Amino acid sequence: MEKNKKRNWVTIISSIIFCGVIISCSTSNNEMKTIVEEWMAKEIIIPQNLTVKSLGINIIDKKMQRHRYNILVYVDSVGCTSCNLGLTEWKAYIEKSKLKAYNVGFLFVVQSNNYTEFEQQLKCKQFSYPIIYDPHGTFNKLNKFPKENKYHTFLLDKKNKVVLIGSPVKSENMYKLYDEVIRGKKRDIVQSNNIEKKNSFVNKTTVKLENESLNLGKFSIKSIKQASFKFTNTGKHPFIIQSVIMSCGCTVAKYDKRPIPHGDTTIVVVEYKPYSLGYFTKMAIVNCNVENKCMKLKISGEVVKK
Repeated sequence: MEKNKKRNWVTIISSIIFCGVIISCSTSNNEMKTIVEEWMAKEIIIPQNLTVKSLGINIIDKKMQRHRYNILVYVDSVGCTSCNLGLTEWKAYIEKSKLKAYNVGFLFVVQSNNYTEFEQQLKCKQFSYPIIYDPHGTFNKLNKFPKENKYHTFLLDKKNKVVLIGSPVKSENMYKLYDEVIRGKKRDIVQSNNIEKKNSFVNKTTVKLENESLNLGKFSIKSIKQASFKFTNTGKHPFIIQSVIMSCGCTVAKYDKRPIPHGDTTIVVVEYKPYSLGYFTKMAIVNCNVENKCMKLKISGEVVKK
């Protein structure tokens, strides 16, 4: 039993350190180790009598116990609620889970004092999966989640104990790890991730980014705006973009997945579809084979009625 616990601890530590670089370019490995060590096998307390704003589910625990695993996604009141939740990404993940016949349930918990506006976002995204409304932050008071949003997604076992920490919709590598655990695949997850980590960024290159921040100006809420970021490979080795992680579900990225030779250029297009009025700032993280392993992009502007 102790051997299995130790192996699980190592699995979580290695996976979140490996995937953490995609979420943040500057996050400390020591911070990750401390948080993961604290939360490994910790039981998440599910409070009773919370309001479910979709499909009328009233008893959370009974629904969760039907599955071998459950994914808990907690979104606090800091920042854009719908953006932090990532409705589009989770909707796609749920559909993939159904196709793969995953034995997994989902529990989305949102701490917000303004559900009316958030409900409009759910309708726009056609997100019909149940959302637990927690206006008083009861979940956080009982469990005392880490402050960083990137540690607010958990894979839980039948006893609501933490198996993995990190979001499978914000990291391709974390997605693979979730897949391994949920399907019960027997190969050594830690070893496979270490091999992938070793091979992913063997040949680093240097890149010139024409603009890391673009202002889209003032535009109508009915329009869709695009920002184009130009990258030029100035290094000796091919430039490879592995993924582009968006900070908000209202933005999507389009990019070339082929290796870009020395001297050639490539464009990352960030598309923004507004759902609210006013000034905005959105971030994108380009995970690639440069020295810091990722590059940050920013778009901003103002959305008006016209």
